[in-house]
Amino acid sequence: MTSHTQVQTISSKGKGVRLANLVFNDFRHDSRVEKTCRSLASHGFDVTLFAFSGEGLPAKEEIDGFRVVRCSGPGRLGSLVGMACRLLGSAREFDAIHCNDLEPLPLAAMAKLLGGRSVLVYDAHELETEKMAARGMRKYLSRWLEKAFFVCVDATITVGDKIADWYSARYDVARPSVVRNAPPVWKRNKTNLLRERFSISPDTPIFLYVGSLAKGRAVEATLDAFSGQKDRALVFIGYGGTSLEGRNLEARVRSVARREPNVYFHDPVPSSELIDCVSSADVGLSLIEDLCLSYRYCMPNKLFEYGMAGLPVLVSDLPEMRSTIEQYECGVVCPDITARGIANAVERILNMNLDHLGANARVMAEDHCWEKQENALLGLYHGLFSNSGRQS
Repeated sequence: MTSHTQVQTISSKGKGVRLANLVFNDFRHDSRVEKTCRSLASHGFDVTLFAFSGEGLPAKEEIDGFRVVRCSGPGRLGSLVGMACRLLGSAREFDAIHCNDLEPLPLAAMAKLLGGRSVLVYDAHELETEKMAARGMRKYLSRWLEKAFFVCVDATITVGDKIADWYSARYDVARPSVVRNAPPVWKRNKTNLLRERFSISPDTPIFLYVGSLAKGRAVEATLDAFSGQKDRALVFIGYGGTSLEGRNLEARVRSVARREPNVYFHDPVPSSELIDCVSSADVGLSLIEDLCLSYRYCMPNKLFEYGMAGLPVLVSDLPEMRSTIEQYECGVVCPDITARGIANAVERILNMNLDHLGANARVMAEDHCWEKQENALLGLYHGLFSNSGRQS
């Protein structure tokens, strides 16, 4: 890591630290960024989140003690230019810059250099250069950008142990801090929301898919595995996003839901309603295909959301997920992500004690809850500002 520049003395709770948080989206459905901002703000950090503009979203707002500034312009490029102008023009006002994902890293590095005294924290939500989207020339450019600007980074955060090990070995640096994308502790409250909304029989187990509908999430294989199976229900809560591939997948799910009496599609819901939706299912699905290194090392947030609701989980045979399921005995690992393989895994879990598995899943989720992840996040920041004679 680079040496830290001098900054003002701060209290043990971050009072006096002015922090710019950067994200290249409109901050509409980004629970990790929201949790990070909220935690830092609640411990005295003066947080300003810079995001892109979005239809129907305010240009400025305050949420739970932190400010959101959405930078406008014609299209994504216009928002990027707007963000660059706002951030670089006020760079000297910030003591820390928190960069979410690889795309904003060059801008964050420029703000750090212009600020003269800022520390830069790189929060890699995935294995950034090894994602599905990073192919061909884009992969080469991603690797070049990360390597070129990593020298400006003072501390790195990742979402899982395997990814942390990869970054440490790749750049020959101290192991990054692991801050998992887990929810805070939820009060357990079994509901019938999905059963009532879709008129699903009390005797029919509900398998739930939460999240974006994207390539590598076994959406089509899951649909095929459940089609025609009248003694079990499959509910999707998600969206296809803006990509053509995602929109096509969402259209496929909607089409099957209209045709098959046991398959249902539900539009995305706010986090306040998600708890009740998840709690009304019986088994959570987290099936990620081993199509890239980022997927292989993933630890999806929905795994913890299912667990917090007391749902046993059916997961892919990927290192982080397998080790978690085996450690807590809270679900079933599916070794074959095909329609037949998923159907077989469904049969296995239906022949097990779902209440026992669900109780273990709740323990797993509590062991990884956001309250514990927050401690790691705050420990990293307090460490940054206590080094080199700083008080934390």
